[in-house]
Amino acid sequence: MTIDSGRAVAYLEKLAAELEGRGFSVRIRDFEGLAPSLHVINLAAPILAESVLVAVDGDGECCFYFPWPERIAPVSDLLTAANRVDRVLAEVGR
Repeated sequence: MTIDSGRAVAYLEKLAAELEGRGFSVRIRDFEGLAPSLHVINLAAPILAESVLVAVDGDGECCFYFPWPERIAPVSDLLTAANRVDRVLAEVGR
């Protein structure tokens, strides 16, 4: 099952707002023919950057994913998703 682009962007916008509040640079990428994604950059260490996607898991639940693919958290659990992205992009010593 797939998720439509509009819903995916809406979920990504919510995650973007949470991560931006934590000091990350965020940009939603929504190009025709490609799945929308959220590009996240750690401003304290800009080499630390990653994309986040939205996809439906095997149980039919919408979730955030890293592109390698690694499930981050359900879209309904925004705080856990933001914490995991934050942890992946954290600079040493933070």
